[in-house]
Amino acid sequence: MIAIHTICSLLSYVAFLLAFLSGALFLIQERQLKHKQMGLLFHRLPALGTLDRANFLAVGVGFALLTLGLLFGMWGSRWLLGRWWRWDPKELLTLTLWVTYLAVWLIRLRATLRGRKIAILSILGFTLVLFTFLGVSHWLPTWHAYL
Repeated sequence: MIAIHTICSLLSYVAFLLAFLSGALFLIQERQLKHKQMGLLFHRLPALGTLDRANFLAVGVGFALLTLGLLFGMWGSRWLLGRWWRWDPKELLTLTLWVTYLAVWLIRLRATLRGRKIAILSILGFTLVLFTFLGVSHWLPTWHAYL
């Protein structure tokens, strides 16, 4: 149970990393197109539409895995500690991360925003992933400390 929680959570972070990378590449490609500077990188990058779809797919997969990780974590917490939720900073930030990526995914799914704005949201969302994964263990008291 805890192993599944850990694996799903880490794989969701990998998917969000892929969303971050596709978002960053989207912004690079878009900038080259706007400035009509077709450098070496331009010919090696996928088309903007491909990067946008990759971002959408990565966010969706990451969100699904994060959801599973949260559910298995809550179930494991109930089994080990007798409580579903401890109000730990790691749990609260992970819930914030879940809500953030739910919003990004729904916004993109409904086609409210696409392209540049979703790429920026993916990049900003990944900063929250990094803080949730690395920062909490160093700056906030948590029983989730593993790094």
